[in-house]
Amino acid sequence: MNFNEIFQKIVVETEGLYSNDKNDPGGETVFGLTRKADPDWQGWAIVDQYKGKAGFPRNLPYDVLRAMASPYYRKKYWDFAQLDKVPIQIAAEVFDQAVNMGKGTAILNLQIALNVSNHQGKDYPDLVPDGIFGSKTLSAVLANKNPDAIVKYMNCEQGAYYINLAKKNPNFEYFTLGWSKRL
Repeated sequence: MNFNEIFQKIVVETEGLYSNDKNDPGGETVFGLTRKADPDWQGWAIVDQYKGKAGFPRNLPYDVLRAMASPYYRKKYWDFAQLDKVPIQIAAEVFDQAVNMGKGTAILNLQIALNVSNHQGKDYPDLVPDGIFGSKTLSAVLANKNPDAIVKYMNCEQGAYYINLAKKNPNFEYFTLGWSKRL
């Protein structure tokens, strides 16, 4: 797998096309990019041109928007954590969690998973779970001998995150079945 395949699976197939769900605090969304979190994405200009026209949002040029979303996702959600340097299964999971829960939460989950998997510091030193992907986190990822276990522990943290969201705001229960597909 590579970035393009992961982008297709996680963003195009999972996030979907245009939506503006009243239960989603992200609001207006295209391929998982929200106007609130990603106001600098150039695709919004195209979306705005089509609003108010017959057939909206079915008439949006999704091929063009997808082509614009890919480099945006690569820069914002892939390159920030040097995911080309880490085992692909960890790269895919960090990317998926960053897209869905934010970069800081994804890296925090990675750091927690790395800490519980280092044989009490024998494989690599514990990390300070700060949600920042730096040289120590990269070194720990590269020193880890079981990337599949890291992904599983990241998924445990991800599931707990979703449960806590739904406990705090019952409107999020509308999304929990979809979120569970990411675990």
